[in-house]
Amino acid sequence: MASTAFSLEVATRRLGEDGFFDLDNSAMGEYVRQIEHRGFPFVSEYGLDFCKERVLDDERIRTIVETVLGRCTLAHWLRYKAYPGHIVCFRAGGPKAGRRALLVQLWAKGSQVKYYGGSHLHDMPKKEGARLLWENQPSALAEVGCVATKKDFPNGGVVILDSRVDYEMTEGYAITFEFATDDIIENWPKLEVPAKLGQKVASMQSETIRVNYELALE
Repeated sequence: MASTAFSLEVATRRLGEDGFFDLDNSAMGEYVRQIEHRGFPFVSEYGLDFCKERVLDDERIRTIVETVLGRCTLAHWLRYKAYPGHIVCFRAGGPKAGRRALLVQLWAKGSQVKYYGGSHLHDMPKKEGARLLWENQPSALAEVGCVATKKDFPNGGVVILDSRVDYEMTEGYAITFEFATDDIIENWPKLEVPAKLGQKVASMQSETIRVNYELALE
C-alpha cells in the first residue's frame, strides 16, 4: 500500500510538536530510483516534471505547505547523501528563528534516518558544518530531552519536516525540497533554468507557491 489515510489536522499537529511528519508513501522509492537512473537531471524537462508531479501536484504535500507557511517559495531542491555521525539542520535559532521553512524529503530505497523530535523548540549552540548545514551535538540534545526517532525506508518514503529539526542520515539519500517564506530567501541564489524551459517552470507556480528561479543566459 503506497499511503494511508491523511489528516491535515494530525499532520500540522505533529509538525508543531515533533517537527516532522511521515507521509507513509512507500511508492516514492521507485520514482526516486528512476530519476537516479537518469543521473538526477533536476534542471531538465524530466527533472521539472518530477518536481511538479511528485511534490507540487501532491495534494497532501501542497496542503501542508500552504497551511503552515502560507505564501511561500520553493527555494531549491538537492540530493543529500547519508552523513553518519553528523546531526544537522537547515535553520538554527529554535523558537526565535520561527517556522519559516519546511523540507520535503523524498527518500531512496534502503535509506535510514534519525529525527530528533522537538529539537526545533530549543535554541541550542550549533556550528556551521562542511555541508553548509548547522551541526549539533548529541549531548546538547540530551540536555534538553530530545531523543532520536529512527525511520527505516526499505522501499523509500516521504517526510515533511520543520527546517529547524535536527536529524542524522545514516543510510541512503533524500532528494530534499526546501519551501521558505519570502522574507528569508531574498538573497538566496536562484535556480538557473535554460530559457527553453522557462514556460514550463513558470507553469509550475501557483498563487501561493512560487519557484526561486531565473532564466540562464544563453
